[in-house]
Amino acid sequence: MKDIGYIYVLANGSMPNAVKVGKTTRSSAERARELSGVTSLPTAFIVVYEQLFEDCTAAENFVHALLEQKGFRISANREFFSAPVSEVVKAITLAPGAIQGSEALPAAYTDEEDELFGEHGQDELDDLILEDDFLPESYLWYPLFEEAENYRYGHGDTIQDYAEALRLYSKAAKLGSLAAYAKIGEAHEYGIGTAKSKEKALSYYKEGARRGNAYCYWLMGSIFTDQKHYSNANKALSLFLKNQKNELPDKQHRFLFDEANIIYSCITSLVLGLCFDTPIPDVLHQVIVERKDVISLHVQKSIDEIIESTEEDDEQCVREFRVVLSYLEDIHEYND
Repeated sequence: MKDIGYIYVLANGSMPNAVKVGKTTRSSAERARELSGVTSLPTAFIVVYEQLFEDCTAAENFVHALLEQKGFRISANREFFSAPVSEVVKAITLAPGAIQGSEALPAAYTDEEDELFGEHGQDELDDLILEDDFLPESYLWYPLFEEAENYRYGHGDTIQDYAEALRLYSKAAKLGSLAAYAKIGEAHEYGIGTAKSKEKALSYYKEGARRGNAYCYWLMGSIFTDQKHYSNANKALSLFLKNQKNELPDKQHRFLFDEANIIYSCITSLVLGLCFDTPIPDVLHQVIVERKDVISLHVQKSIDEIIESTEEDDEQCVREFRVVLSYLEDIHEYND
């Protein structure tokens, strides 16, 4: 459900070194009057900037997280920031979901400038826009996400700390990282840095999927498969198949980094299904068929590595992988 509302910036003459940044589903001016009436400050709040958003709660989380990351937040549980108005406005303009045409006009804009532009309907020229460089490093959330990864896996000189990783993933999610929703969900699913809860994991996967992370559909399918809830597993995996090739809304392309996990899960499901009679959901079989060539390469590579790296072959594991290879070859022949 949409949460349309304003992100506002309020200033008060009695607080020259701070601004209040909040949200309201009413008018910013009304909110300023309300705050002026309930505080003990001798002067009133004034609105210095406002912007309408499709989801003002998500936008507020984004702006607060960004300003806090830059060291402007005065107190963790307050909406006051010791920051230049220009910095706050910049943070708001970077938040996703702004409703165009609702923002306050910049001070340099004049009526005379407006007279130079005529009114016209939408045409092909509206598609000619400047696009940002979408390298991962250009994302505001990227440094936090990478730091979270370092704590999660103990990369480099970072001491492994699951709880700190979870905290940083949450901050990255507030700044728009879709991949962070999958990471937070996995932390709850397996109890990594927090209490184990498949229900909470499912909630984060659902939110990630709603925002455009196709991999979260896959993770939901895995939970339902483990719970032997095959009807829901098929539904989640069907949504994965439907959305997996879609470009993520902000062109993060994080799905590419999750493909290895999908291949591994497919191999595991094939081993369990073919060698231990564990049911394979129908839609999961479609995922396997789509990736049969890549899966075959990985299985063969695993067989080769087992044979080369051990003095005595792990016969059971090799036998299971060869059953999978034979099955995949039958798929090839059937399709040919």
